[in-house]
Amino acid sequence: MKEALDVPVLMITFNRPAYAAMVLEKVRQMKPRTLYVFSDGPRSSKDEYDAVEQCRSLFAEENIDWECEVKTMFCTSNMGCGKAVSSAISWMFEKEPYGIILEDDCLPDDTFFTFCETMLKRYADDKSVMHVSGTRWNEEYDTGEESYFFSRIGHVWGWATWKRAWDLYDYNMKSWDIKEDWLQLYKQLKSRVQTQFWVDNFDRMYKYSAAASDTWDYQWQYTLFKNNGLAVVPVKNLISNIGTQGAHTSAKASANHNRQTATWIDNSTPKTEVQPHYSFDNYHISNYFYKDARLLRHAKWYVKSFLV
Repeated sequence: MKEALDVPVLMITFNRPAYAAMVLEKVRQMKPRTLYVFSDGPRSSKDEYDAVEQCRSLFAEENIDWECEVKTMFCTSNMGCGKAVSSAISWMFEKEPYGIILEDDCLPDDTFFTFCETMLKRYADDKSVMHVSGTRWNEEYDTGEESYFFSRIGHVWGWATWKRAWDLYDYNMKSWDIKEDWLQLYKQLKSRVQTQFWVDNFDRMYKYSAAASDTWDYQWQYTLFKNNGLAVVPVKNLISNIGTQGAHTSAKASANHNRQTATWIDNSTPKTEVQPHYSFDNYHISNYFYKDARLLRHAKWYVKSFLV
């Protein structure tokens, strides 16, 4: 019989019960001792009350058929994606020292939970490690034979972190200083174009509340950069985003959905030196975040980097 998972799991749901049921089935197989369930409220402008209630009913006592303490936060009104997700994570860390976070469209391989549990415990006291990623992008880039590596980029389609790291998070980015932060990012990325790409995005989040209202993950990436934090990344992808239907799904985003997952096998000894994989990060930022940007756009970022 499979042992119960000691790491708390947070499931964040909204209005897609079919997706939530699939993710819950994966969670059920792991039998976490503690399950946090956050559900944002229906939007007044949409006919989605029934869908939200269907999601919530999945977590009724009679449906949790393993020994588990279930904690729920069901919102009566809609908070919006940005505030909802970040508030859900903060709610879990009011009680827990670490945890796994799954939104309702992030379908994990079984070994995702093993990977998170292993890394959360292995790097619990290393403050330079702030994030455990479930996704591995740009798998065509060979990062070596070891089963994980470190990156400056923390992807959030299935991930985990510690309270000590999340306590540094600021949704409103009050510490943003474009000149100071530009220099800090440049020291980390060593590329004027890549630095300006991130600075432009962070400055937009900081200045325009409309841009940030549905966003919480740019602020988390800013937190990683601001604190020289690293993400530990599996060498193989462990999450498939199945959310091809939803308010925030675009044709471009859908191209990244339903990716294959693999089994994670820990063939690495704990690393004595925790350093980002510089060449992978350089490749990843260029070939994931702005792979479709034209050369003229690159030139503009480069020129603008001298004007900050």
